[in-house]
Amino acid sequence: MQNPYLNQKPVDREVLVLEYAPMVKHIANRLAARLPANFQLDDLIQAGMIGLLEAMDKYDADKGAKFKTYAEIRVRGAMLDDLRSKDWIPRSVRDNSSKLENAYTELRSGSIDHPTDKQLSKQLGLKPKELPEFLNKSKPIPLLSLDSMGTFTGSDEKMDILETLSDPDEEDVVDKLLGTEAQELVVRAIEELPEKEKLVLSLYYNEELNLKEIGAVLDVSESRVSQLRTKAIAMLRSLMKGYMES
Repeated sequence: MQNPYLNQKPVDREVLVLEYAPMVKHIANRLAARLPANFQLDDLIQAGMIGLLEAMDKYDADKGAKFKTYAEIRVRGAMLDDLRSKDWIPRSVRDNSSKLENAYTELRSGSIDHPTDKQLSKQLGLKPKELPEFLNKSKPIPLLSLDSMGTFTGSDEKMDILETLSDPDEEDVVDKLLGTEAQELVVRAIEELPEKEKLVLSLYYNEELNLKEIGAVLDVSESRVSQLRTKAIAMLRSLMKGYMES
């Protein structure tokens, strides 16, 4: 089948841009909620629109993915690429995130898979009372976003990050775009997280609850939820790095 988005008349292309522009803005707004307040939303939208145009040019219906599904992944990827290219994350945050990730790696090498705050503090060379502030200064901007690992299935239904493997008898669009092996590694890493950290990720990414709402569910403070999310993402990165190097 010929690419239906190639050789379009200009008016058709404009119609498609107008049709999918709200989707681009929705993805930009969701991502912007995790960025510093001074970050320009318009920059994300512009990058997303470029991703949408590229999706129109490169979409291949023969691969089985619906255009909407393919476009969402391309748009999100274009936004994340734009953020990475600007390298806007403060050096201190990057350094602290790296220290936290390395601390989990070292603890796991000592057979401590789910360290307590006291064990984590000791590995970081901190006093236990200093750990919350350190975590607050290590807040991740998850450019290795669980969203970017595929938020939608081929049927346009939302996919649980804890159940990212689809029906084994049906080829999933994420399998085609990312590969089954990558999916399985993400699922494996998530399953190795402590239950509370796993729940925080599920509520944040799947249910789209904010930190305050998650705090109400878990009966903890918003700050504590933020710290749990920071720890969860650092553990996830450490686990994924270990998988890739093994």
